[in-house]
Amino acid sequence: MLYFAKKILHFLTSNSRHGTHSPFVYSLAEQIIYSRKNKRNKESLQAAIVRYFEKQGYTQEQFCTLSLIDYTVEELVALQEKYFMLFVELPHRHASEPLWQQLQRDSRFVVLIDLFELGIICKRKEQRKEYFKLRYPYWLY
Repeated sequence: MLYFAKKILHFLTSNSRHGTHSPFVYSLAEQIIYSRKNKRNKESLQAAIVRYFEKQGYTQEQFCTLSLIDYTVEELVALQEKYFMLFVELPHRHASEPLWQQLQRDSRFVVLIDLFELGIICKRKEQRKEYFKLRYPYWLY
């Protein structure tokens, strides 16, 4: 029940793509996250994001999917250096949420996108640190 309440709170306090002030995140939201062409589950969303960035020259090996309960902050810093993008499964589950909140405050993690059931970490040296809480419209598809 608490998880469901957190999901409703996330929906009420999150933004759509129009609430972002980053061209990088806005483009990702516009082209992939809010695209009606993609199926509405975490796996198909991740695959669509990877395909989107592969067209920009990134490779499959530059993406990693993980669960926060398996890592420390320092290990995540090292993974962020190794990969272009980290997909975090269920960052708001009870065991994962404290670490997810810590990553939001840590200056070494530049771009964090929170879709509630999926978190995205992307290191972008050309961007200032920002945390994006986006509304993911599961019910529309």
